[in-house]
Amino acid sequence: MMVLAVGVVFLAGCASGTNFKRWGAGSSTEATAQRGAKIAGASQRVRAGDTLYSIAVAHDLDWRTLALWNGITDPRSLRVGQLLRLTNPLAPEASSRGSSTAKDARGLAPSPPQARAASPVTPSVQRAPVPAGNLVWQWPVQGKVLSRFIDGNNLQKGLILGGAIGEPVRASAAGEVVYAGDGLPGYGNLLIIKHDSEWLTAYGYNQSLLVKEGQTVVAGQTVATMGRRDDKALDKTGSLLFQIRRYGKPVDPSPLLPPR
Repeated sequence: MMVLAVGVVFLAGCASGTNFKRWGAGSSTEATAQRGAKIAGASQRVRAGDTLYSIAVAHDLDWRTLALWNGITDPRSLRVGQLLRLTNPLAPEASSRGSSTAKDARGLAPSPPQARAASPVTPSVQRAPVPAGNLVWQWPVQGKVLSRFIDGNNLQKGLILGGAIGEPVRASAAGEVVYAGDGLPGYGNLLIIKHDSEWLTAYGYNQSLLVKEGQTVVAGQTVATMGRRDDKALDKTGSLLFQIRRYGKPVDPSPLLPPR
């Protein structure tokens, strides 16, 4: 009887692992933990308008990692009031480890193998368009670069591009709109476009959004109109925050975009 019981437990564990690999999301154990009133580590409750992608962007996480930690199999299944963990449930508490490992406990999980092997290309090495699989990036607007990407600076995770208020903002590549709203502080009216399982682009400070969540767009399609970084500023020029994210992490868009 003891051997039989061990065998049943082993088979149940295998079945759970198979389902995890099939759907690429969280395990049943994590889903069960999510039903509790409180979870360990950093967390956030889902608000009206939030999507899995917008929450991941707000915390520089890969949306698939966020799904994994929370037992989510369908990114569209979030519920208002749902509590999402923002840290790896298997990581030790930050208080019991050094400062270097505390960073991991905040939720910066290791990237997939492809992301770990690659590093952002610097402008001095490559200035021609760099394809990402089937993706070739386009500039979302033609205005000058007002501020460049600063690696590791939480206040500058992309390019600030200038232009006229109300001018068209275009999709940098084809994809699906996975967020359209103003729920992320510091981004204003924000669009997030998912291009594939690896790449996202984000477009902030817009005056208006012309596409909706779930809509498919093509490269060069007008998706928004340019607004201003600070609505209280006296300067009437427009600006666009443009980010390219790989596995949830902002990368420097400059070497990926065509020279001009």
